[in-house]
Amino acid sequence: MFSVGDKVVHRVHGAGIIADKKRMRVIERPAWYWVIDLLGSRSTLMVPTDKAEQCLRPVSKMAALRRLLMEKLASQPGKLPESYKKRAEQIRDKLKSGRVRKWIEVATDLMHRDEQKPLSRGDQELLDRAVDLLSGELALAQGIDQDKAESRLASILQRRHELKDRQADTGGWLQTLAEKVMRPFIQAKT
Repeated sequence: MFSVGDKVVHRVHGAGIIADKKRMRVIERPAWYWVIDLLGSRSTLMVPTDKAEQCLRPVSKMAALRRLLMEKLASQPGKLPESYKKRAEQIRDKLKSGRVRKWIEVATDLMHRDEQKPLSRGDQELLDRAVDLLSGELALAQGIDQDKAESRLASILQRRHELKDRQADTGGWLQTLAEKVMRPFIQAKT
């Protein structure tokens, strides 16, 4: 399913590019591994080829990412548990799921919580992780560097109120605004 050069997302470690396939001896047994250069760090991840489908997936298409972002931005935030321990556990489960929809939920729900009261250090770290995972996938999907993707994502997340404030409008105006908010990810590579 995978090959060298593929853009992939590890469900825990995030986005990267398969740089090589190596045969290595681990515990006296030779096995094949995908060598993945993780985006946004100088880290390399090695995933056994026979386990790759359990923890890797291809990077989402940009059209699917735009649709997911627009859906979540226009919807109400999810209710997070008041208990930090329960909230952190729920959020970590979503982050470890490897599903971009869950990462978007974490980012928007925590940003909403931050508007109600300042985030704790732990909540801020979870928000930063969600933004890092999302921006990595967005960067590979659009072919831009992660810093630029993170900047564009931050702009979009900060403007989500424009969508919510006008949610009752059923005309084409909401779609036009959604497209305006998403423009950084619709425009060609810059």
